[in-house]
Amino acid sequence: MSFTQFQDRHGAARLRGTERPWMLSLVHDVTAGVLLGNRAAGEHAGALHDLLPRNHELRELPAPRGRHTLGWQAQYVRATQSIFDNPVVTYRGKDLELPAMLLNTAMAVGSDAVKLAARLYGQCEINCWVDGSHRAWLASVIQSGLDAGLYRPNLGWEDVRKLLLARDDCPVVVSLGEAFPASWMSRGAGAGGPDAEEEWETLPAEEQWRLGLQTIHARSVYQLEIRPDWAPYRFGHNLSFLDLLAEDRDARMDHALGLSPAQEEPAPQ
Repeated sequence: MSFTQFQDRHGAARLRGTERPWMLSLVHDVTAGVLLGNRAAGEHAGALHDLLPRNHELRELPAPRGRHTLGWQAQYVRATQSIFDNPVVTYRGKDLELPAMLLNTAMAVGSDAVKLAARLYGQCEINCWVDGSHRAWLASVIQSGLDAGLYRPNLGWEDVRKLLLARDDCPVVVSLGEAFPASWMSRGAGAGGPDAEEEWETLPAEEQWRLGLQTIHARSVYQLEIRPDWAPYRFGHNLSFLDLLAEDRDARMDHALGLSPAQEEPAPQ
């Protein structure tokens, strides 16, 4: 199972591979709390049912009404835990990515430690990073997760915290299963030619690091920098399960998906 690595120019620290699925389990717990612990969730269970894809297995269960509501909601929560199965939300012909729904729910209502778990789970593969000036802040978020029992001890979190606190004059970059920077970044940074990766190996470490940072900074569309003002950050389509329970759900979904408001059918004459 791939490790999650935190690295600056001077050193590195790793989370064990088991921590990435653990971070996803924290995100699932937040979603379960929203869907089962929110009074509005029960009131709108029928709406969740109506948003299911036509062929989803949950449509084979009794509709969520009366005594069937809680049981159906529990099955719905279980369906959200299978992120590689069919989506649980289809709106106006568009399937909404379930991982983004889960991560956005955690970003909306989770503690800072849960928000960090969501960001790391969702972005470690594409090199999220924290600037030197925010390293101490991120270390404090990790400590809060350890103190609350959300992050498990002796699996690398303590080492990551030490790395973050060691200095504040350079960023720390996160990667999954490999060191940063990687040779493919020679192409992303504009170093050309068919022999770019071979040429990469001849570059000084400082130059490799510079090109690596240049590559991830250029991918600004992904908002890879982890900052203290991260509350508004959302993944993908920007929608969470809270949006599905809102009174103005359709307006929120139309806006997020760039759709014009649906037109009501004219009444028959």
